[in-house]
Amino acid sequence: MYQEANGGYGSGLVPMLEHGDKLVIESDVVAKYVAQNINGADGMGDGMYPDPVEDVEFYQHLEEFLHVWQRATDTYYDVLRASSQEEANNCEKQFTTSLMNVDALLQKYDGDFILGEKFSTAECISAPWIQRAFITLPYFRGIDLEDDIISKNSMEHVSAWMKAVRDRPSCVESCCPEDEMIAACKRYYVSFLSPGAKGSL
Repeated sequence: MYQEANGGYGSGLVPMLEHGDKLVIESDVVAKYVAQNINGADGMGDGMYPDPVEDVEFYQHLEEFLHVWQRATDTYYDVLRASSQEEANNCEKQFTTSLMNVDALLQKYDGDFILGEKFSTAECISAPWIQRAFITLPYFRGIDLEDDIISKNSMEHVSAWMKAVRDRPSCVESCCPEDEMIAACKRYYVSFLSPGAKGSL
């Protein structure tokens, strides 16, 4: 079914949603689809994904953010995939730069979240990576995300936004258990443990 939705390609190792006669793949696409098409307790997505015609400004904010955030997730994975400390250090620099770009973008917005005070699809998509980074970077790389990267580089907006996301009750309730985060990294990404890291392989 995954290959059917992806034109005959792929191994089916990412989320897939079957909704009626539709198959939707890739986690961010699934999140957008749910917000647009599936009724929640407060209505259809409760405005979590802005209408590109009726809410042009918020729609552009969300899409712009997700474009910049994608680089942060890519470089986060690069830090974990590093096979030497030199490579890990270089990847950490790229990850830091990507978060600084996120911080610069967040300065343009008002409120705790991308859409102001409204929790959005952008936070739904980014929350799992924020949660993982705070757990896996100290465990495998000896990097404290807040102290060693965010505060050290004066990313006040990233710090406040990540705290708001991590404290969101729905994010707390749905957070993956830490041992599962660690196990997944060991299974798929990490082959090298940085000196001073508190974890094990």
